[in-house]
Amino acid sequence: MKREEAEALVKQHGSQQAAARNARCAKSTIWAALHSKSSAHGTPTARGRSLSEFRQTYDKSTIIPSRVRAALKTLAGGWEYEVQFAKLAGVSLADLGLFRDEFAGHVVTLREGRRAWAGTVKTAQAMREML
Repeated sequence: MKREEAEALVKQHGSQQAAARNARCAKSTIWAALHSKSSAHGTPTARGRSLSEFRQTYDKSTIIPSRVRAALKTLAGGWEYEVQFAKLAGVSLADLGLFRDEFAGHVVTLREGRRAWAGTVKTAQAMREML
């Protein structure tokens, strides 16, 4: 039974019990139809969790960059070696390596081959000038 039908029956008969008796169905059927989450046309609306929630939970191309951005905000005008930065961001070094190019402005390659991450591009530029 659609919600609109149940509403019309209740309006016509004055109560859910009377509407159910007239429609020759259980009162719970009327109640379920009245409380269903359906649109005005009787088509059900989306239920469950959204695709964006799934993406934020499982999609690395969403998770890793957002964690890196949060860690960069934490650094602000400071810097940290890559290993410590990965720990700060809560990502593995392998995952960080996959998205390093996206944040190239924040990455400074040091003489000994190590990398440092600066909280701002301006800080990273100043660090590069000192090398």
